[in-house]
Amino acid sequence: MSRPSVIAIVDDDEAVRDALFDLLQVEGLPAYTFAGAAPFLDMCGDFDCVITDVRMPEIDGIELQRRLRAVGSEMPVIYVTSCDEEVLRTRALRGGAAAWFTKPVDDDALLGILKALLPRC
Repeated sequence: MSRPSVIAIVDDDEAVRDALFDLLQVEGLPAYTFAGAAPFLDMCGDFDCVITDVRMPEIDGIELQRRLRAVGSEMPVIYVTSCDEEVLRTRALRGGAAAWFTKPVDDDALLGILKALLPRC
């Protein structure tokens, strides 16, 4: 039997991290939270997907995605952000992001994309 998909939540906003974590837990989806991109990258865990914000101190979401791609990771990156700048959205999607949602995220839409991306959800 294969293990369920594991999702990383990377956001500097604790309330957002907690809300996303709680949503995934209610749905039975294993998740881990990180207060920023650096701790996430340092862990080098076995994750199947990352949900992240665009604007974070030190390493932003776009740079996080770039670093993942630079090491050959094809892990889906989903943005959940309050940022509505078209240039950043376009940059993220051209860089291979799986989805871009603005806060507050529609729970059903987020869960739908997770289920479409992750066969073990």
